[in-house]
Amino acid sequence: MAEIAGLTRPHSLLETFSTLTGRGIEVVETDGTKQHTRLSMRLAEEVIRQIHPRLQYVELSADEIVAALKEAPAKSAQGGRVHDLMHAAAAEKCGADVVWTLDQNDFTGLGKVPVKNPARQPGA
Repeated sequence: MAEIAGLTRPHSLLETFSTLTGRGIEVVETDGTKQHTRLSMRLAEEVIRQIHPRLQYVELSADEIVAALKEAPAKSAQGGRVHDLMHAAAAEKCGADVVWTLDQNDFTGLGKVPVKNPARQPGA
């Protein structure tokens, strides 16, 4: 986890905990095999405690949220995708160079900041 650094919304900590303890994640072993893993709440909380100090946080004001929601219909951001719209708005607010996510499809068309999947990068 030493390579984890960057800027995110505080809400991302909740989303990470939810994913780790809910649907889980796919882990790629050194030999290339894939294993689906779901963490216990205790272990997921430990992961959050370890990554939390490596991150900086940006939040949207109520006015910024309302402004982003005005764009929701044009960007087909409804249901759970509205959370991704808020992450895209926060990325623009802080001048991010890239949004890193394991699910690029969630962010397609939501913002101006390029979206990349760390698992699809050379050397990943």
